[in-house]
Amino acid sequence: MILFRYFAREIFITMFAVAGIVLVISMGWRFSGYLENAAAGLMSREVLFAVMAYRLPGFLELIIPVSFFLSIMLVHGRMHADSEMIVLQACGMSTWRLIQMTLLTALAVMIMTAMISLWLKPMSERRVETLLGDQNNLTEFDTLIPGRFQTLASGKRVTYTEGISDEGELARVFINDYKEAAGNEPRQAVTVIADSGRTQVDSAGRRFLVLNNGRRYQGKPGEKNYQSIEYEEYGQLVVSGKSIQGKKRRTAIPTSELFGATDATAVSELHWRVGVVLLIPVIALLAIPLARVNPRQGRFTRLVPAMILCFVYILALSGARTALEKGDIPLDMGLWWIHGIALGTTFLMYRLEWMSEKLNKLAMLFR
Repeated sequence: MILFRYFAREIFITMFAVAGIVLVISMGWRFSGYLENAAAGLMSREVLFAVMAYRLPGFLELIIPVSFFLSIMLVHGRMHADSEMIVLQACGMSTWRLIQMTLLTALAVMIMTAMISLWLKPMSERRVETLLGDQNNLTEFDTLIPGRFQTLASGKRVTYTEGISDEGELARVFINDYKEAAGNEPRQAVTVIADSGRTQVDSAGRRFLVLNNGRRYQGKPGEKNYQSIEYEEYGQLVVSGKSIQGKKRRTAIPTSELFGATDATAVSELHWRVGVVLLIPVIALLAIPLARVNPRQGRFTRLVPAMILCFVYILALSGARTALEKGDIPLDMGLWWIHGIALGTTFLMYRLEWMSEKLNKLAMLFR
């Protein structure tokens, strides 16, 4: 029990350290993309951190298994390089005992990953869909940033306001709107400036932008027949982008709905979620022979080939899931054959290691 606690502590400390570093890098890269959307006025700043928090389980789904595999490689590699494994084997610890302790730690990681993959991630993805769907219904005036010119995604309107009060009042508003032109003619531009503005909803539920004390200019660039109107109050209908109620993304479908489903998308997603959990004991078994190094070689000798083998396994699962969804692989096959190949490769590595030990013992007898 003392030995198991030592192994488990070293593996989990290393795993959480590696997972934390990879998670910060991954979420930082993703967060930069959301910041660009917020800066462009495509997303309100209030939902940025909420979306990132709900995206967290999606990152952890694969970060945890890979970090667990890497932690076994680092811990076992260090123990081999420092001759700790040789001492333990001299005290009677067999390879089978080492496998048992490693699989016990893998069981805890499997439970953690199963909760994320089967329950937490689909629930979070549904929340992300709701948040992003609400963002599609926002107008450009809901995402305005004071002191910055913002362009709509269509590229037909540029909006600017000098300030926004807590009540939503706009100060010194500038709006430049381009109209469609026929052929190669220059587009007609409509420029509106105002001292202040606010949004207002009428009795029919329509939303208007009401501007006060300003001017409206309309005309084509390069021509002199501009129309200029001075106004005290100017109302403009605000049209919000309608969110398209399309098919729910497969990652947002609850796992309970995937059981019994017959379409390829649902079957491939179910096999993926279960496959991520089954991946953990396989890579744990695979890491044990890969981490065995000669003390003179160093603990990192086999780290790069081992990581390549792990990523090949994960990429094979991902590619097979895509092929399963497209119908290139029969649904009855699922992704089980990928795990079978990985288990076969693991068994072959143990067999080769056993044969190598036998050959080394024979060589010592003939010396």
